Amino acid sequence: MEINFATSGKPNGFTLVEMMVALFIFAMLSVAGVIMLRSAVDSDEITAENLGQMAEMQRFVSLMEADLSQALPRTARDERGDRMPAFASETGGPEAAFLRFTRGGQSNINGEARSNLERVEYRLADGKLERWRYQMTDGGAIDQPATLISNIDSLALRFRDKRGQWSDRWETGRLADLPRAIEIEFDQQGRRYRHLFLVGTGYL
Repeated sequence: MEINFATSGKPNGFTLVEMMVALFIFAMLSVAGVIMLRSAVDSDEITAENLGQMAEMQRFVSLMEADLSQALPRTARDERGDRMPAFASETGGPEAAFLRFTRGGQSNINGEARSNLERVEYRLADGKLERWRYQMTDGGAIDQPATLISNIDSLALRFRDKRGQWSDRWETGRLADLPRAIEIEFDQQGRRYRHLFLVGTGYL
């Protein structure tokens, strides 16, 4: 008995064209996967940077709010013994303090023999907003600064006096006078920020 197996005549495997199409589709899927992965990484980096800036800004606002809310109408003396105003604002030069005042409520965790008063300065140097503190209220050395915010392009202040008037400069005839409020406005990497702080307890 003879059995014949008929064949279709179609070759086995893939043709060159089919292989090229498959490779092209695989390459496209690989590129799409790399793009999606890179996009996810970039998104994570941007999110982390934004969160870091938000935390930096929150620290600045919280610290300045705490300092200014406890500002006191207490004059101080410099290294030469000359009396300085309780509140001052300077312009020009890297060592100029755009805010200088004495605050109360300084913590004393170690129980050291010192006052609960603290004299602080805020400066803008090389685009960095810095907080400086004196080791003593009158004269004395000053500690290394703490950088609160970086990449500041410009900074402007306004002061509200006890009559309710706003001015770009703080000027008073009495050394113990304090402003009622301060407005701080600055540019950081193309964004403009504006913060309003009450000073001391005189506004109550």
